[in-house]
Amino acid sequence: MADGSSLPDRRRPSALPAGGDLARVLGDGALALAWRLMSPGVREPFLRAGAAALPRLRYRADDGWAADLFYLAAPPGASGEPVLLVHGLGGTHRDFALEAGRGFAAALHAAGFAVYLLEHRGDPCAVPPADAAPFSVDDIATRDLPAAVDRVLEHSGHERVLFLGHGLGAQLWCVARALGAEDRFAASVLVAPAVRFTPAASALRTAGLVAHLLPPGWALPARRAQQMFTPWVASGADVASPDTDGARARGRLRHGAADLHGGVVRQLARWVTEGALTDATGRLDIVAALRPALVQVVLPSADPACPPGAAEPLIVRLGADVVDLPAGFGHLDPLLGEHAPEVVHAPVVAWLSRHRRLTHTRHV
Repeated sequence: MADGSSLPDRRRPSALPAGGDLARVLGDGALALAWRLMSPGVREPFLRAGAAALPRLRYRADDGWAADLFYLAAPPGASGEPVLLVHGLGGTHRDFALEAGRGFAAALHAAGFAVYLLEHRGDPCAVPPADAAPFSVDDIATRDLPAAVDRVLEHSGHERVLFLGHGLGAQLWCVARALGAEDRFAASVLVAPAVRFTPAASALRTAGLVAHLLPPGWALPARRAQQMFTPWVASGADVASPDTDGARARGRLRHGAADLHGGVVRQLARWVTEGALTDATGRLDIVAALRPALVQVVLPSADPACPPGAAEPLIVRLGADVVDLPAGFGHLDPLLGEHAPEVVHAPVVAWLSRHRRLTHTRHV
C-alpha cells in the first residue's frame, strides 16, 4: 500500500492564484510591462505595496447600507484606545496601511492603540440595500460615520473614539459635527481639511457645470482610471506628492483607489462654486456651525487640495493645534511620504497619546 506521504495533499492550496487574485496578478503584470517599456532605465520596483489583508468588521447604517471596518487589534498588554482612520476622496483604507509596518496605522498600533480603518458607502466593499438611493457627503457623515463609531465602541469596549481623517475624511468629520450627528470623538486629527476654496475662473465654471449636470446616481470609474494611469507615474510629483517615491505612488493608485459617486462629486463641486464647505443643500456653512472640539490640524505646504489658507477658518474656529509640514509636502505625502514617519506620524501619535485617556469617558 502506498505511503500516505506520496498521496496528493488536497488541502494544499493550488500554485495558481484564484480567479480574483489571478486577475490582479495579470493586471499588475500588464501595467508593469507598460511602465518598463516607457521607463527602461529605471531600476526601482513597479509597485511598493506588500501589506497583507487586515481582518474586518461589518457595520450597517440606519438606511441599510453596509460596509467594513478594517482593524489592527491593540498589541498584547497595551491599553488599546480606539482610533478611527478615515481616508480621502478616491482613496480607501489602504492609504493608511499600504505597506506592512509602515504608515499611520502601523505607527498608531506600535504606540498601543487599537486601529480601525473606515470604508463607507462610496468604497469597493460597500453593500447597498435593495432600495438604495443616490447619496451625498452628508449621508456618509451622518449615517455611515455614526454606525461605524457604534461598531468601534462595541468592539473596543471604550466609550469614545479618537479620530484621524485625511482630505475628504477630515471634511466628513466637520460635516458630522456641524450637523449634530456625532459627538463621541475624544480628540481628532484633521489632515489637509480644506474648508474654503478659491479656484480659478475656469475651474469655477467647470465645477458649476458638474454640480448641475452630473446625475447623483452615477459612479465615475475613477478606480480603474487611477489603476490604468500607473505606468505614467514616474514619481510622487506626478500625483502632487513629491515626498512619496514612485513605486509607492504607483502602489497606491493600483491597490488603494476607489470610484467617485455622483452625489459626492456634485456636493464637492458645489463647495468649489460657493467657496465654502457646506451641507448638501448649500445653505449651511459647516465651519460656522461647528461646536468646540479638541482638534489637531496637519497642513501640507504644497497640497493643491488644501492650499495655504484653505483650513484657516477651521483652525481659528476651533483653536486647533497646528502641525505645519515642511516645504514641498503634497497631498499623499503625510500618509506615504519618505519623511512622513518622523515629520507627520510622530507628532500626531504623540498628540493623540496625550489625549488617549479621554476615550474612557463621554465628556471632555
